[in-house]
Amino acid sequence: MRTPVRFRIRLFPIIAIISASVITQPRAETAPSSSALANEIVKRIGAVTSRENTFHETRTLAALSKKLESSGILRWRAPDTLEKLTLSPRREDLVISGHDVMLTRGNTATHRLDISSSHALQVLTDTLRAPLSGDNALLAREYHLSAQEDGKGLWTLTLIPATEETAKYVRKVVIKGKLNAITDLEIEQENGDLQSISIAL
Repeated sequence: MRTPVRFRIRLFPIIAIISASVITQPRAETAPSSSALANEIVKRIGAVTSRENTFHETRTLAALSKKLESSGILRWRAPDTLEKLTLSPRREDLVISGHDVMLTRGNTATHRLDISSSHALQVLTDTLRAPLSGDNALLAREYHLSAQEDGKGLWTLTLIPATEETAKYVRKVVIKGKLNAITDLEIEQENGDLQSISIAL
């Protein structure tokens, strides 16, 4: 009599079920599910408490026919400070720390915003900081996470909004990296605007 076997193809590789009466054979290791792999990658990223890398950013805006490009330095200091220091084409400092976002353009006065004052701002800061801090719980409040890895340390995280409120601002986020580092970040906004950041290791 044959025992029916159910396959969960989307989450797991095919697993052969062997009867206990059969001589024990070596068991093949199963790959983690996509969501489990995503959690593992985020934890891996969060294990690094300090980073400094150069970046190149391209923005594609629906209202403009020409792409906007910029470059500078990204700095991360755990648990919650992210600095995006744009050096070209003009100086602009964006600092997210604690409950505040601070923006300084050139020699002008710094503008300070409370993150909790806007859900759009909260979503943005969560999207940028949660992966760097390894905060899977925070990401899960805003997104459904999935991941792929090639076995050589290269991986891709895909974040799809988990709530209607988040979906008002973000359509999809794709984060690529190697081992415990992020190399590319792409944020597609609900209005079609696209922000792509390449990070040098």
